[in-house]
Amino acid sequence: MSTIDSASVKAVFEHRSMYDAVVDGDYMFHAEIIAALGTWAADFGRPLRIVDLGCGDARVAVRGFANAEVASYTGVDLAESSIAEARRSTASWNSRVELICGDLLDALQQMPAGSANVVLASYSLHHFSTTDKMQLLGEIHRVLEPRGMLLWIDAVRNDGESRDEYVDELAADIKRDWTLLSLEERDRAAEHVLTSDFPETESWMMKQTSAAGFAAASRLLMGERFRGWAFARS
Repeated sequence: MSTIDSASVKAVFEHRSMYDAVVDGDYMFHAEIIAALGTWAADFGRPLRIVDLGCGDARVAVRGFANAEVASYTGVDLAESSIAEARRSTASWNSRVELICGDLLDALQQMPAGSANVVLASYSLHHFSTTDKMQLLGEIHRVLEPRGMLLWIDAVRNDGESRDEYVDELAADIKRDWTLLSLEERDRAAEHVLTSDFPETESWMMKQTSAAGFAAASRLLMGERFRGWAFARS
């Protein structure tokens, strides 16, 4: 088991209406991410064997890979309600789907080496400590086949920006701007950021993915607080 405060994270993501409002409001650029995944998948040129870490209701994967050939999909999430929604979202993929309710690191450690060619980590790894992120990257590398891809989209600090500066500013943005959420939901989301988000800097992410055996292949998202890349496994 990782050192993530899984109970706190799980409690937030069991609130489906709040999660839906964040996606519908595009506050974390989910529409742009879905479009970028579609473009990336069209260029990948192989049937996808996907591991989705922090899959939520799987709508990002289902929409992003709607036009791709999906050979298998394994979604992992802490929240039972998310897994229930993911089961409905992925129904068209039928027997190719496995859904796991549990800790991301524990789940990865149970997967065979080389069993996937795509690992999607969308807004999930920033909940882990720096040490656990490094371990996760190692496990992701092990699970991916050679030339497999890590699609990492996450909260990202600027160089020189402290963790406290980042989460304080994001929490203020949530309370002020995320108006599709109720006031109570905005308070809950801001508290989650303040207590459970541990984003790294872009330079740290580049250094540690390289150390784990990945090379940055392309950019998927570029925002002030949220960014994403496709990393190729050596």
